[in-house]
Amino acid sequence: MTSRVGDLAQQALLTRALQTTQGRMRETQMAVASGKRERSFDRMAADVPLLLGTRFDRTLNANRIRQNEHVVDRMQAMDGSLESLGRIAERARTLLVQRLNAGTGENVPLDAELDSMLAEVEARLNARLDGRYLFAGSRTDTAPVTIPDPPPVTADSTQYYNGDDVTLEVQADDGVTLAYGIPASDSAFERLVGALGLARQGHLTNRRADLEDALDSLTDVVDRLADLRSELGAKRSRLEAVIEVQKGDEVYLAEIVSGIEDTDLSAALSRLAQDRTALEASYLAVTRLSQLSIADYLR
Repeated sequence: MTSRVGDLAQQALLTRALQTTQGRMRETQMAVASGKRERSFDRMAADVPLLLGTRFDRTLNANRIRQNEHVVDRMQAMDGSLESLGRIAERARTLLVQRLNAGTGENVPLDAELDSMLAEVEARLNARLDGRYLFAGSRTDTAPVTIPDPPPVTADSTQYYNGDDVTLEVQADDGVTLAYGIPASDSAFERLVGALGLARQGHLTNRRADLEDALDSLTDVVDRLADLRSELGAKRSRLEAVIEVQKGDEVYLAEIVSGIEDTDLSAALSRLAQDRTALEASYLAVTRLSQLSIADYLR
């Protein structure tokens, strides 16, 4: 079979086009299979700075979300302890009113009740989350409270507190710092311990003045604990609002990274179908050229 130069050139051109289409199809198939547009940075050089910067921002944002959610958990655990302490103060106040009743007061087993309350106060102030104490200031690895026997009868945290007075803070976001820690040396706690100790002493010595002073202190403690819960709740709400914004940022940043890295599946499949059609046409053309004889040119 004899072929003309022009036909040989045309066949070579078709072969190159066929090879180009095959290569493009392989790239598209790999992009569909992997879900990634490119396999290396050098093939997406123009987008690399934006991609790396966005990845860094995503990592920073994700770390902040985890940190802030952990602080919210700590705040919730602290609020639970404050609620329990408030109930203890209310219960002690009720018992003191009964104890001060001239008719039946001396029959109230106040000392046993107060011992139980003091033990619960110690347990609540030694509350932990993930192995870290909640009311120890910055010394989160140290149990902050050890109430002695007999207990303090004045509001003096040095008699039971083992932590420090550092108020824990969280850098929630750029320009947003929240102080959320409440050390067990707070006036609400030291007055609660002192009032319970004074009530116990007043009961055992039958000193009415001590019982009345303890009752007054407990009334103030109930109010102070309510204030602490309110303040803590406001800070938690603010932190939760910050987290919601950061989760919105995460969606936005993820879309940027996806737009740079990820395959547009519908576009890739459409391109793959077009290339497959073109490839089949190229195969057919090459096959026909290879079957031409001199007789075909003499017609």
